[in-house]
Amino acid sequence: MDDLTARLEALLRSLRLFAASSDQSQDAQLGEQFHKDLALLVAEYGHDAVSAALDELPDGAGPSISLH
Repeated sequence: MDDLTARLEALLRSLRLFAASSDQSQDAQLGEQFHKDLALLVAEYGHDAVSAALDELPDGAGPSISLH
């Protein structure tokens, strides 16, 4: 597993926690942090590499995500 894939999997685990959260006051902060972390990965690796790494994750590894 390469670094990008490992970081994406960790980010997706965070997204699952965000989705399962019942603390609405924390939802906005978690959503913003997820967005920032994903943007950093795209800035570091490029859109195509992040998109390809997401495609390579096993089905069910995380929620459906589309990069814009």
